Amino acid sequence: MRIEVLLFGPERDAAGVDRVRVEIDGEPTCAALRAALGTGTPALLPVLRSARFAVNGRFADDAHRIGAGDEVALIGMVSGG
Repeated sequence: MRIEVLLFGPERDAAGVDRVRVEIDGEPTCAALRAALGTGTPALLPVLRSARFAVNGRFADDAHRIGAGDEVALIGMVSGG
């Protein structure tokens, strides 16, 4: 399955694009997507461990299954105060 991942802020700057497309063989979970992003877009490796995915506007854990047509975004650590 091909999954398009939206990137924002530092993750977008690191990758140099605002979205990446990843091909996942087998069960398309957030964990599989995290691994595929690390392989396909090495510039994201430093943030992947702490970043979260949002699927269709809701945070998703690594076991979450991604369906065809789902909107997926990589959400990096956010700080403020």
